[in-house]
Amino acid sequence: MSDPEPSEFERYIDEHGWKVSTGEYDYEDLSPPEWFTELDREICVLLGHGFIFTPSLIAKNIERPRSSVSRRLNTLEAGGIVDKVERGHYKLTEEGYARLLQKVETEGPEGERNWYTVKIPSPEKIQESSEE
Repeated sequence: MSDPEPSEFERYIDEHGWKVSTGEYDYEDLSPPEWFTELDREICVLLGHGFIFTPSLIAKNIERPRSSVSRRLNTLEAGGIVDKVERGHYKLTEEGYARLLQKVETEGPEGERNWYTVKIPSPEKIQESSEE
């Protein structure tokens, strides 16, 4: 059985890579804010791919009401997690990446170097970090 064809996004990542910048922020020293919600996580997962989206497109992609997304984007912007790049268009900030991304070591095939990836913490991890 052959592997499924990669998506357009996967082909783009293979060709160009996916570069995430946390700028001057050290992701190991920053955790998600205590007010961070499940909806915030869903928004940031989408924006975490480096795209710039409007509230309507975010709402459509995560299947949530636009009004709820807009309210949370205002909160995320005030908290420094997202930035309004122009009227009604948002992206994740470098601080947002640093607060929400975690480097995870994965084991490569024997004899090959280990690979590193980034992931946005699960709701459980977010809850654990806010309880500490």
